[in-house]
Amino acid sequence: MIKTMRILLAEQDKDFIGLLESSLNETGGCYLIEAVPSGEECLQKLESGQYDILLLDHILADGEGLAWLKEINRRNIRVPTVFVTAKGDVRMSVEAMGEGVFDYINRSAECAKAFPFVVNRVVQGYNLMIEKVRLNRELIETRNFLESVLENAGDAITVADDSGRIIYWNRGAERIYGWSKEESLGRGIADLLLPAAEAGPVEEKLCRDLNDLNERVLKGEVVVNAEAPRITKDGREIITQMTASPLTNAAGEIIGITRICKDLTQIKRAEEKLVLAERLSSMGELIAGVAHEIRNPLAGIKINAQILARKKDLPELEKKIVASTLEGIGKIQKIVEDMLDYARPKAARYRNEELNPLVEKSLDVLRSKLKKANIVTRLDLGQGLPPVRIDAHQIQQVLINILINAIQAMEDGGFLTVRTYATKKGEAAVEIEDTGPGIPAAHLKRIFDPFFTTKSRGTGLGLSISMKLLENHRAALEAASEEGRGARFTIRIPAAESEGTAFPEEAGGRELRGEK
Repeated sequence: MIKTMRILLAEQDKDFIGLLESSLNETGGCYLIEAVPSGEECLQKLESGQYDILLLDHILADGEGLAWLKEINRRNIRVPTVFVTAKGDVRMSVEAMGEGVFDYINRSAECAKAFPFVVNRVVQGYNLMIEKVRLNRELIETRNFLESVLENAGDAITVADDSGRIIYWNRGAERIYGWSKEESLGRGIADLLLPAAEAGPVEEKLCRDLNDLNERVLKGEVVVNAEAPRITKDGREIITQMTASPLTNAAGEIIGITRICKDLTQIKRAEEKLVLAERLSSMGELIAGVAHEIRNPLAGIKINAQILARKKDLPELEKKIVASTLEGIGKIQKIVEDMLDYARPKAARYRNEELNPLVEKSLDVLRSKLKKANIVTRLDLGQGLPPVRIDAHQIQQVLINILINAIQAMEDGGFLTVRTYATKKGEAAVEIEDTGPGIPAAHLKRIFDPFFTTKSRGTGLGLSISMKLLENHRAALEAASEEGRGARFTIRIPAAESEGTAFPEEAGGRELRGEK
């Protein structure tokens, strides 16, 4: 079925209108033609009906055609338009084209005969323009959708060119790494996310690994789920899982690298805590058996040594040997007691307590040690801490263990900072920071292992016991340190829910003085 084309002629020359109608009718096509002599009537027709094409004369009964064309456009009426100009008036034709006219004809019999061809050309061009606009709109909507997905993704999505300079940096990257898009664009990945190469062999290896990965990807390889440490803007080390892919242009040439990175830091910490908990649990069973086997024969040895010590006729040398033996036995018994406390702690008595008074009390216990060690204490007690459900005696033991470690770390004096605060998760936290030599990176992951110590004195059970007690309180203990800049231990305890909150019954209550 042939569609009828509706044509509106805004033209006051009846002879020219007749020529146009005759030309259209001779083609045998289906046309519905309406003619009006003024711009006002033309505007009314366009607002009340749909037309496939408008022929607009440059002079109408009530004004210039260009003025009426501008009014049509202002009212957002969309119709393909052919403009009728005075013969040879190029300036007017150009101006009309600027207002969106698709084509123009001169006022002549020859142009009137060619009008059907102009009509078809204009309609086809208009339809192509409408289709192009639709496609452009879809393209823009698709682009905006994809940009929104990329920008709002939780993972860090970054793109670097083949020289390593960043050309795209989404909000996920801003959140994970701390660098804003403005700070990142144009800089190298290594400049932002790796420590300075001169910092040491570990840092140099990280740079080499990054360069090797870049070379592989620029050769066309896709690297999937590669784990890599990165440094955030505020200096924190995080663990990321990265998928790196080549970025290609329309010709298939590799022009850069796309990276999608997840922050695995919390997951890794949780895995490490789980492994540590399993190791400590197994170690506890072993320790309990060993301690019991040692304690019984040790008691017999001690009794024998005490009997010898009571003899009055022992030579002086033998007396010194017996006294030294008893001293050694005492140390062994202390180790055995610490081992048993670690493996088989006593049942705890949980109460809702305030953390601040407990921190102050723990510092008071060590006041003389702090003064003797020439250590200045800075105490910052936060306000609005939630009550915590704890065995106050056990938590005090944990605090004292960590404080003693800090004191022993500052052999030449220093500053001890103790701060309490409420975390964003509603926990009560205490932070203990010293200005000692710090903990080497190689030791930092082992300090909670039973019997691990770098000191000549102590059993190496202090932090292990502290960790176990805190786990029974559903609390967390974290350590952070940088060699030469001291160490910081942070305890986070969940807020008390109610007086009836159940806690594990196996949490210990004996005073534990094991030191690292």
